[in-house]
Amino acid sequence: MKVIVDQPYTLAELKPKLEAAFPEYTVKFRGPKVLVIGHGKVGGAQIVGEKKGFVRLMEGFPTMGGQMLFVLSVLLLGVLIPFIVFLTAIKPKQVKVRDNVADFLRKEYGSGAIGSKKAETSDLLDATV
Repeated sequence: MKVIVDQPYTLAELKPKLEAAFPEYTVKFRGPKVLVIGHGKVGGAQIVGEKKGFVRLMEGFPTMGGQMLFVLSVLLLGVLIPFIVFLTAIKPKQVKVRDNVADFLRKEYGSGAIGSKKAETSDLLDATV
């Protein structure tokens, strides 16, 4: 998801703001260009890179252990059962965290709606919401 922002930002300055705004979430870096916001073991979001004019925000697993456990369950149980569990139990938690962080970023760094003209003309992966 792209969140259109008017003000420039860096991940280093974004981390303490997110920690102050969401004390129940854990905020940490995964590499130099990925900021991971997590709530528990499965609910999380990732801010990828520092872009000019927008923030790229994706839902995902906040820990590598949770992600590897999910992949292991896919390998052991097949695709169908873990996929159903993912869609019913895990994905809603991840979307909730992503939406909370997106609302905070819109309030903190500027205005902009999802699906605006700027977001629609970008690459195919970022235009989906």
